Amino acid sequence: MTKRLFITAALFLSVLNYAQVKTNEPTTPTPTKIKVYTPSGATGSQKTSKDNSYKWDVKTDLFAIVSGEFPLIGEYRFARKFSVEASAGVTYAYLSNNDLFSSNTNSISDNTKAAMGTAFRGTIKFYPSSDYDAIEGWNFGIQVFSKTTNRDYNETGDTGAALNGLKDSKTKTGVSLIIGKQIFQDSNVTFESYLGVGFANIKREYSTLTSGYDNNNNYVTSVGTTTTNETKPNVQLGFRIGFGN
Repeated sequence: MTKRLFITAALFLSVLNYAQVKTNEPTTPTPTKIKVYTPSGATGSQKTSKDNSYKWDVKTDLFAIVSGEFPLIGEYRFARKFSVEASAGVTYAYLSNNDLFSSNTNSISDNTKAAMGTAFRGTIKFYPSSDYDAIEGWNFGIQVFSKTTNRDYNETGDTGAALNGLKDSKTKTGVSLIIGKQIFQDSNVTFESYLGVGFANIKREYSTLTSGYDNNNNYVTSVGTTTTNETKPNVQLGFRIGFGN
């Protein structure tokens, strides 16, 4: 009996000792989050949120140059769908200020030559396309502008020489609604065409020359200044080329 109890106790202790021995089974590593980096070092999620849209461009207007205006135009995107555009330039009046002006009279001397003037424009533009942010694609805007064209009198006769040194000046100020489309090439060259329709006030200041005899029967010449104002519909066409980023 004693021998059986001894054998049973020994077997029990052996089983208990074996159960307490740690097994060397392989453990499964805890999965870790893998980050994918772009060449610039930003993670994939950061890259997708980055704004790669164009933000600015600088350009000039070829149609304006043909008409005697030489503008430098800058556009900047200040919101996702909105931009502001400003233009400053000089004018060189190829054509006489008599042209396309309904208040034309015989008292205006047309013996003039081209002179320098100024032109300024400011525009707020909205880009509605769901495919592009400002400043790319179709756009609508409101433009205010002021353009002055000057002509110098160029008389050769003794009587008309009194006008020399004076200017024939025409200033056009107004507002237009514009619609246009701007595209960018791979080399960051930008092209834009637009149409503007609105109204303009045209102020004209020109010199008049009056000749005759005074009360003493002396032949005299006098120079005066005439100012006229009129409001007319205004249409603008533009084709611009420039560079942006």
